[in-house]
Amino acid sequence: MRICADGGANRIFDEMSQMTNDLDRNRYIPEIVEGDMDSIRPEVKRFYSSQGSKISDKSHNQETTDLHKCISSIRHRTPDHEKANLCVLVTGALGGRFDHEAANINVLYVFSDMRIVLLSDDCLIQLLPKTHHHEIYIESSVEGPHCGIFPIGAPSTSTTTTGLKWNLSDAEMRFGSMISTSNIVDSDKVTVQSDADLLWTISLRNLT
Repeated sequence: MRICADGGANRIFDEMSQMTNDLDRNRYIPEIVEGDMDSIRPEVKRFYSSQGSKISDKSHNQETTDLHKCISSIRHRTPDHEKANLCVLVTGALGGRFDHEAANINVLYVFSDMRIVLLSDDCLIQLLPKTHHHEIYIESSVEGPHCGIFPIGAPSTSTTTTGLKWNLSDAEMRFGSMISTSNIVDSDKVTVQSDADLLWTISLRNLT
């Protein structure tokens, strides 16, 4: 399933104009353009509508961000028996204005029962809920070695990891004190157990 927030639709449209192959362009036609439609340009909206994309105008709802609206749509459209294996990749969620980044990170907490990965050119971020023991398998050809793990919403009084150069052993972490940044993955599997929700971030390799 491919969904664009309305501002993201402009970006995809502009990038598509540089593609010479129709097959490549068609790969990036979203099934749905979702949001309050305050950012999408009129010609972009007309183009996607003419290509069969559903324009989901949620301008009546100004209480949630466009990413929140997109994730809600994905959850609503995913059959119950597929939700356990669902993984949502979000591009363009990092970089630019910090309040936008903070709002996108907040979406990870709002939908903590879903696996959502925020991607930038440099790194990825995902939430590790405290309800699970986490095993993270490192794709070393595309990610690492730099990583970080830390709580945001509430402090952790006990976090234990394996597979890192500087592992945590029943460690306390909170803002204003110690958090684990500039760490290094030291194995093809990292495990994390904590009494608090944590953010996991790892660098992405430049493959160009």
